[in-house]
Amino acid sequence: MSTRLGFVGLGVMGGPMCRNLVRRAGVPVTAFDLDAKALDASGADRAGSAAEVAERSDLVFLSLPGGPQVEAVVLNELLPRARAGQTIVDLSTSPVELAQRLAARLAEADVAFLDAPVARTRQAAVDGTLSITVGAPDAAAFARVEPYLRHLATEVRHCGPPGAGALVKLVNNLVVFETVVALAEAVTLARRTGLVDDATLFDALAAGSAASFALDNHGRKALQPDTHPRGAFPAAYMRKDIGYALDLAERAGLRLPAGRLAHDLLGTACARGHAEEYHTVVVKVIDQ
Repeated sequence: MSTRLGFVGLGVMGGPMCRNLVRRAGVPVTAFDLDAKALDASGADRAGSAAEVAERSDLVFLSLPGGPQVEAVVLNELLPRARAGQTIVDLSTSPVELAQRLAARLAEADVAFLDAPVARTRQAAVDGTLSITVGAPDAAAFARVEPYLRHLATEVRHCGPPGAGALVKLVNNLVVFETVVALAEAVTLARRTGLVDDATLFDALAAGSAASFALDNHGRKALQPDTHPRGAFPAAYMRKDIGYALDLAERAGLRLPAGRLAHDLLGTACARGHAEEYHTVVVKVIDQ
């Protein structure tokens, strides 16, 4: 029998990922979300709950806001309906410690748990060109899941044991947002002097050693026009991810000064009413 897929969480990233599985996987997909419109748009078979998804699926994908939601869905809805041999893949960005704990707990029921957070933009989720880093209990579990992840991403990397995928994603977001802060400082300083227009500044940076993915995608597309829309990756979500990285650093006995600054700036942005705007809105905090 073919593998039956399940999907829980059809938000900004989960919705397009689920649609790609429906179109490309060639196997049945059952989905659940609290938003009925998102569920209708997914093209998947409807379920009335996450627990029902578990009952009807061999491999369940999760795309949820963060660690608390992942833990609640896995332990309260999926695990009670789990069957030996089932697989759960968390595409969310969650704490490393949670991924390790859930993997150990589910292994007791002979259920494999993989942390496989996604990176890149919402458009990449729509196009199926995400980058996914995976923590898996063993090579066999990764091999079972990899073909389906290839419908979502152009880069799929097995990074190590449970927690490894989450670690790499948190470090990725730490680097990205610290770079966004640097770009926000640069463009604000240039604007205050009045000597260089934004287009000239970004062209010059792109031609020099400051060139980067963040400059092209966050700088040119958000900081340069100074537009920070809702419906993209918001400041509150980025603050959550940076917070997970700082928690991990604290357990490792490390201080991350740049990470702490980034987290504090995001906290200020959220407190000033920008929590739902694209995380590049931090430039407004720096400007003020």
